[in-house]
Amino acid sequence: MAQEGKITITNMVYGLGAAIVIVGALFKIQHWPFASLILTLGMIVEALVFTWSAFEKQTDELDWTVAYPELAGGASKAKTKETAEGVLTKKLDNLLKEAKIDGALVTSLGDSIRDLNSAAVGMGGSAGASQKYSDQMAEAAAQMESLASNLSYLNGVYGGMLSAMNKK
Repeated sequence: MAQEGKITITNMVYGLGAAIVIVGALFKIQHWPFASLILTLGMIVEALVFTWSAFEKQTDELDWTVAYPELAGGASKAKTKETAEGVLTKKLDNLLKEAKIDGALVTSLGDSIRDLNSAAVGMGGSAGASQKYSDQMAEAAAQMESLASNLSYLNGVYGGMLSAMNKK
């Protein structure tokens, strides 16, 4: 929808020129007849409008003091902000009451977090625990390698015994 305000010839020609350019581009993309003519016409209209607007004078100056009264030496609307903050605080208090979150629950949560932190420090942190586990797994792998070697040796001895017993 169009906004309230005055319609100027320049704005109207801007819009119509842009529309002609867009339609011309569509015709060109689709390879429809008269595409070059429409596109050229739209580009010429846009070029003329840009040239015209370069010399157009601004008629209305915006009054920034309406949005920012400080510019005119007036007071800002800080009271409105404080009121909004007060409303937000009340809403937060009501939400906490509805959720049954009180000071004791928050204190208990803080204590639990401190206990969790102490446990993590005792483990040396997650990186320390991971390193310790990795070291233990490496040691277990080395023992397993030794067992596999011994088992292979014993299999050889046992195989030799079986073949000696079967040669009667």
